[in-house]
Amino acid sequence: MKRGLDKKRYNKIAAFYDSLESPMELLSYSRWRKQVFQRIPKKGAILEIGVGTGKNLSNYHRNHKIFAIDISENMLQRAKSRTEKQRALIHLAQMDVERLGFPDKVFDATISTYVFCSVENPVKGLKEIRRILKSEGIAIFLEHMRSENEFLGKGMDFLNPFVVNAFGPNINRYTVGNIEKAGFEVPEEEHLLSSIFRIIIAKPKLH
Repeated sequence: MKRGLDKKRYNKIAAFYDSLESPMELLSYSRWRKQVFQRIPKKGAILEIGVGTGKNLSNYHRNHKIFAIDISENMLQRAKSRTEKQRALIHLAQMDVERLGFPDKVFDATISTYVFCSVENPVKGLKEIRRILKSEGIAIFLEHMRSENEFLGKGMDFLNPFVVNAFGPNINRYTVGNIEKAGFEVPEEEHLLSSIFRIIIAKPKLH
C-alpha cells in the first residue's frame, strides 16, 4: 500500500479504530500485548513504532523514556489523550518508519505491534530500526504473517489483494525473513496462534 493511502486510511478510521479492534482485544490481543511487555528492558530509551491510538502506553514504567511515532496525525491525537495518565515520560511524533528522524544507535529497544503488515517497504523500515538501535539493543515485534502451512499460506496469498483493498494490512508477509534481511538475528520466536501470530525478539547482527 502506498504511504499516502496508508496515512489517509488510518486518519479516516482513527475515531473508531479501538471499537473495530475491541473483539480481538478481548479475545487475545490484550493478553498478547502483556506477554510482549514482559520482554522489554526495565529501563532505557524505547521507540514504539506505529503507536496508533496508544493501546500500549499503559505498559511502560517510570524509568522508561518513550518516543512513540505514527504515520497518522489523527491516531496520534488519540494517543495524546492517553499520555496524560501514564507514569512514563512519553514523546509523540508523526513519523514514517521508513525514514526515522533519529541519529544512529540511540535506542535500547524498539517495539511494534501489528505494524509491519502495513509498511509499504518493510525491509527498508526494518533497516531503519536496526540503524537507530544500540549494538546491544533489541527489537520486539508482535505481528501476524503468512502461515508456514503451505496450503493455508497459498489461501492467504489468494485473499491478500482483497484484504488489502478492503482493510489495508497485508496478511501474507514473510515478516521473520524480512527482519533477517534487514540485518537482524532472531534468537527468540514464540508462536501464539499457529504460525500466523508471533512474538519475535531480534538483535542487530554484529559484523
